[in-house]
Amino acid sequence: MSVMDTNRWPEGESATPETQKEKEQRRAEERVQKIKQWWDQARLSQQESRREMALDEDYLDGLQWSDEDKAALQARDQAPLVFNLISLNHRWVTGTEKRTRIDYRCVGRRKESGKDAEVKTQLLKYVADQNNAGFHRSRAFGECAAVGLGWLEEGVRGDSEEEPLYVRSESWRNIWYDCMSVEPDYSDGRYLFRVRWVDLDVAQAMFPKFADRLTTVAEQFALGGFREEEDILGNPYLYGGSTMAASTLDWNSRKRVRLCECWYKQPEAVQIIKGDDQPWHGSVYQGDPVQKEAVDAGLASTYDALRMQVRVMIFADSPRDIGRGIPLVLQDEISPYWHNRFSLTPVWGYRRKRDNTPYGLIRGMRDAQDDYNKRRSKALYLLSVNQVVADDGAVADWDEAMSEVQRPDGVVRLLGQNKRFEIRNQAVLAQSHVALMEQDARHIQEAAGITDENLGRQSNAISGKAIEARQNQGYTATADLFDNLRLAIKLSGEKQLALIEQYYREEKEIRITGDRSTSYATINDFATGENIITRMRSDFVVDEQDFRSSVRQAMFESIMEFVPKLPPEIGLKLLALAFEMSDLPLRDEFVKVLREATGMPDPNAEEDPQEQAAKQAQQGAQQELQQRQIAAQLQMLEAKAKEVEAKASKEQIQAISKKIEALRQALEVANAAANMPHIARAADQIYADAQNIHIPTYQQVAGSQQVNNMPGPGGA
Repeated sequence: MSVMDTNRWPEGESATPETQKEKEQRRAEERVQKIKQWWDQARLSQQESRREMALDEDYLDGLQWSDEDKAALQARDQAPLVFNLISLNHRWVTGTEKRTRIDYRCVGRRKESGKDAEVKTQLLKYVADQNNAGFHRSRAFGECAAVGLGWLEEGVRGDSEEEPLYVRSESWRNIWYDCMSVEPDYSDGRYLFRVRWVDLDVAQAMFPKFADRLTTVAEQFALGGFREEEDILGNPYLYGGSTMAASTLDWNSRKRVRLCECWYKQPEAVQIIKGDDQPWHGSVYQGDPVQKEAVDAGLASTYDALRMQVRVMIFADSPRDIGRGIPLVLQDEISPYWHNRFSLTPVWGYRRKRDNTPYGLIRGMRDAQDDYNKRRSKALYLLSVNQVVADDGAVADWDEAMSEVQRPDGVVRLLGQNKRFEIRNQAVLAQSHVALMEQDARHIQEAAGITDENLGRQSNAISGKAIEARQNQGYTATADLFDNLRLAIKLSGEKQLALIEQYYREEKEIRITGDRSTSYATINDFATGENIITRMRSDFVVDEQDFRSSVRQAMFESIMEFVPKLPPEIGLKLLALAFEMSDLPLRDEFVKVLREATGMPDPNAEEDPQEQAAKQAQQGAQQELQQRQIAAQLQMLEAKAKEVEAKASKEQIQAISKKIEALRQALEVANAAANMPHIARAADQIYADAQNIHIPTYQQVAGSQQVNNMPGPGGA
């Protein structure tokens, strides 16, 4: 990518008229000024929110006492105890996500692209395996549950030794977002800032054109610029640092630079390439080889449009220039990605309605956790000390007397019999604190929406139905977090799919791991023309999956109890659905066998055209054979009817006519089944009914007549 230095004006250019280079320089400077204002606004507007988020993480890590409270307790020999109840509730939520991670797949927009979409699904899962994407999603969800916001990043790296597409999490401490955005998918956000601390020599290798300027910026940081910035803004959590972090930067001999990466939207007049359901459809035409080839071949066209175009800027600003000055711009370009979205995807927790500030589960537990710790410390202190009420002069040495009072075998010598010396135990008051502690513990658990049944604890719910109802209560209370995660995975997956359709253009063999075996697939097999993933656009779909694994298990067991009571042909079909919703190993293999046994089609499978044609040919041959059999039997039956018409009885003629009519209906339905395959079973059923029609013989008719003509019990 090219690098633009906006702090230099070209020399020797005439001021009037304005040249094209001067226009670009002026526009670049305007963009830098706007970015600088957004940068200052984001830091100032989010400083209080970030302070609260940092405190939430401190509570999760057990840092639950302030320095002032610690000093006050230690001054009276009282221990600052920490019983971290918050951590248990947070671990239950994150553990539930780890146990029930969401699955996904790609679907084609057209019928002929189904096979390519299946290969894209396999490629996405291979890339996720290479990038440990599941662990990164869990980390982002953990921050979301704790502080209310986590981030996922999707991008392409230039290192040929690694997988081009990467997926990873990013700490909220490094991100500043547009606080005016209200949409959960962040589609209305104008900018995203990310900060990275980089060693000076690394930054100079990345941007050699600005080596001297970067040295100046690094020296300003080394002179205490970081601490000066904290003093100006009055917030140690603004940049995710602390007093210790600031002092570390002061004495560290490594010179470092803070690089700021800004993804922002800018209204621009651009050329848009148009192609029906192609991966590059709707992207900015930048002379990409694939785009150029499509336009030259007449497969695509371009048109001028004014759109909100995503751009990316990288700059390094000195902390001494907060609120003033222009940062050192190292890069400012149009986003290289066709999807025209930010490279970071938010995973929201809860958002405050007043100002859309994010917060997580811990925010509502902090007060109860403080009260619990303080009461526990106070109760222990009350049980460890005794109160003394005494008259003046009751003992000779008060220090010695108080020391003896605190000992279980202590002895206090009084100076006179009439002196009052009373020892009061505080056990009753300690019990009151313990009772309030139990209420605090209950509130912390209820604030997280977690019940005792979710944690596997014994409760007053005895029956299975009651336990299941309590579990559902806990799952419903935390459903918003998991729903937001599902949305984030969908948005992240759409970006990943767009990136592989843009950048995976070469032939590549990927590994596909399963429960029982490992196979391999080749993408972009140009020799055979198969699995061309850049040929047609697909859609990313998140499979429906309930995070309540125990509820799914209960439903599976209920269906398994109900299946034996049904007819076999219905029970087997229902059994396939039951296995599909279970968590059993090799679940897909069970479902596949049951579908083959019952003839149920796979709703997600895309049939191979050759297999589908062979299947249709086989069905057509079977239908033709059936038609011939019915026609032959019909012809024989009609000939028999003419032969016996003269001497046949009324019952025989009626049976023959009924069977002839049934066979004719079966033949008509069988002929119609060629155009409507779903009524083939109706033809089979009519044919079977016709076969069951019985034509009586002469002897049977004669015998029945003799029986009917016999006299009754009363005589002739």
